[in-house]
Amino acid sequence: MEYARLTPSPDLADVVEHYWVAVAPDPPGEVRAVLIPNGRSTVQFCLATAGYRCAAGASRAEINADVFLPATEKPYVITQRGASHYVGVQFTPTGARALWLQAPAVPELVRSVARTEPTKQSLASDPKVALDEWLRSESRRARSGRSERQGRALAASAAAMIDADPPAVSVSELASALGVSPATLYRAFVRWVGVSPKAYASIRRFFAFTSGLLHRVGGDTQAMLAAARGYADESHAAREFRRHTGVSPTEFRDRLDGIALLMFGPSESE
Repeated sequence: MEYARLTPSPDLADVVEHYWVAVAPDPPGEVRAVLIPNGRSTVQFCLATAGYRCAAGASRAEINADVFLPATEKPYVITQRGASHYVGVQFTPTGARALWLQAPAVPELVRSVARTEPTKQSLASDPKVALDEWLRSESRRARSGRSERQGRALAASAAAMIDADPPAVSVSELASALGVSPATLYRAFVRWVGVSPKAYASIRRFFAFTSGLLHRVGGDTQAMLAAARGYADESHAAREFRRHTGVSPTEFRDRLDGIALLMFGPSESE
């Protein structure tokens, strides 16, 4: 499988972290991957054979094509048969709802969320240009009042502080540092990010741990990684890992990390 991360136009940096492209030929059998939570909403378009997506604990799989996926605490298991070609957007923590104030808390088809969609031809030809043009168009149509902008600014500041060091700050300390009550912070965060500040901190701590697991250098151990990322011990890290992925760290690294490599990988193209 070929992966690429594309940098959006600077004028979209407030709402988009990066674009991504994943392309693979027809596999000999079914391919499975774990899409782990990272505290970000995403959009993905399918340009080839559509796979299926199943949320942890769900009994029914959904077609994984042309879909908006909100931030979530639970992983998705992705299955794919046939050649794949996906183009996606990873938003900033508050970016999706800056574009679409009523963005849903559950997965929905892009056409149910956005006002327009890029064409498949444009996405295949030049995904960066197609996505830049699409999101600029969506941004021009977005409207928010002063109180909404203040709420978004509060949530964005809190998310940035958590991202800087996920284990370091409690929700009450975070609220105090931002000069608001915990209840005010909670409401703004859930409204604009889609999960609570506490859940977000847990997600980001786990995301940092997973990134270290996939990119560790010789000599690092899971115990060292756990300590570095703020977990009490290796068993605590393993429990959190299974909660967020449904598998053990070893299984994830050795068999189910295809999508994760895209999420964490250094590959980038302009």
